[in-house]
Amino acid sequence: MKSFLRLLRKDLEASRWPMGFLSAITLGIMLLVSLKIATGGWPTQAAIAAVTFPLVFLPLWVLWQSFQTLRTEWREDTVYTLLVLPEPGWKIMLAKLSAILLEYTVLLVVTVVGMLIFFFPMVQEAMLVLPGAGWVVRNGILLYVFSLFMIASTIIFVQLAFVVSKMVGRLQGLVALWTLLLSGWLVDRLGILLEPLFGWIPTIPVHALFRLNELKQGMVADWNIAPEIGTWLGTLALLVLTSYIFEHYVEVNG
Repeated sequence: MKSFLRLLRKDLEASRWPMGFLSAITLGIMLLVSLKIATGGWPTQAAIAAVTFPLVFLPLWVLWQSFQTLRTEWREDTVYTLLVLPEPGWKIMLAKLSAILLEYTVLLVVTVVGMLIFFFPMVQEAMLVLPGAGWVVRNGILLYVFSLFMIASTIIFVQLAFVVSKMVGRLQGLVALWTLLLSGWLVDRLGILLEPLFGWIPTIPVHALFRLNELKQGMVADWNIAPEIGTWLGTLALLVLTSYIFEHYVEVNG
């Protein structure tokens, strides 16, 4: 556990300046927009754009960091140091995955806090048409948890594509792109093939999970997770594969 935390700390320290810069930019944009609204220069609808912009940017940040966290190891030749350490590849890759998820969480928290600080009157108005603060917080946490699964899958796909591209001398970008597309197709097919094995699992009533009836009566939405289980297993297998390639690539070609 201590070695994992050391690896995690290393990745977090490497991204502290970009994280600080992005957090400052996010809060700075919100401050500027709130001042413009307060002075009548901009309509109140500008607050929506100020909050939406960092939320839209977050997936791009995840994609970039998934690539950059590994690229830095090769660029600075620290990848050899990692492989010398008595740590398995899965622990190194899991630490990088966890670091990016923590960075995503921090940026998300900064966005939410900034919204509450600079646009609190508009938040209060929105709360008048919602079932209540408890409902908002509960559903917000659920959406955050679901987003973690989606983002973790994205990180795993990108990391596999990058590591595989390092196994060739030329056309690494093309190899990475094809790896990304092929792995996505394979995982999707695996989900379809394994769906009958998990057909016994009942559907999840999304309307009950998110208590959508409190927002509007008669809302019904069910989620069939049977095909999703296969894709989750396939994504987990890709993480294992990435760890194996990462652990053995430098030893063979270093």
